[in-house]
Order: sequence, then C-alpha cells, then structure tokens
Amino acid sequence: MAKKKKVVKKSVKKPVKKIGTKKIVKKTVPKKKAPAKAKKVVKQNIKPLVIQKQSPKKIDYTKAVTPLGERLVVRADQAETMTAGGLYIPDTVDTRERYVKGVVLATGHGAKNKKGHIKPMDVQVGDTVLFPAYASVRIQFNSEELHIVNESDVLGTV
Repeated sequence: MAKKKKVVKKSVKKPVKKIGTKKIVKKTVPKKKAPAKAKKVVKQNIKPLVIQKQSPKKIDYTKAVTPLGERLVVRADQAETMTAGGLYIPDTVDTRERYVKGVVLATGHGAKNKKGHIKPMDVQVGDTVLFPAYASVRIQFNSEELHIVNESDVLGTV
C-alpha cells in the first residue's frame, strides 16, 4: 500500500504596488466558505402508518353452546349507564326498562308438536330480539355474558 501525500496549498503573492517610496505588499487571505445554502426539501408521498384492526375470531356458538328444543343463545347489548345530564347509573338500580335487547348467536332445532313433527324456529341466527330481563338464564362463556331464552319468551325482533 502506497501512502498518499498531502498536498499543501501555498498562498500566492499579488503584485506589489509602489506608492511613494514605501513598498506595500498585499497578502492573500484564504477565502471564507459561504454559508451552506438550504437544500430544497422534496416532499415525498409518504403514506401514514395505518394499524389494521385485527378482526375478532368468529366463534361458532352452535358448537360451543348448543341450545336444545326451542331455546336461543343471545348476547345482550350493553345498556346505557349514563343519562343525558352526564350522571352514571349503576347496574344495581332498577330501571323502568324490563326488557333486554340482544343478538341471536345460536338456535335450537325447534319444538315438537303432538304428532312428533318439529316446528321450525321463527328466529334465525343474527336477528336482534327483545326479551324480558327475568325470562332468561345467564351464563358466562369466553368472558362474555350470554342469555339462554325460550323462543316463546321473545317479545319481538328489531
């Protein structure tokens, strides 16, 4: 490997001007570097980072909890616990609404009549139904509260 030699710049003397009897020599001063010009910022089309929401795993409730006969498995919607004035109402307070609104997750096969034929269900999976609050059995499944309701106790669909 050959060593590189450093190049040293020598200052160049300018010609001497004679004024009278004295000689005035102008020395060259190294030029100052000009301040760096601001570079133009080029805007690139950078898309913002989008975090995709992971869809919750769809659970087939008919395999997990199978209702028998004319029963339904319903997930109740959360009742509003805040009034229009901003007051929070605890769950222990008896409200005027004595019905529950929920989504049907699973249905039974249907009720048998006297001849032994199965009557098909009027309510299907995915329907939103209203039923009395005290007409259901509450169960816990996968950390959520589910209700088992007879089809005859359903007040109507929404």
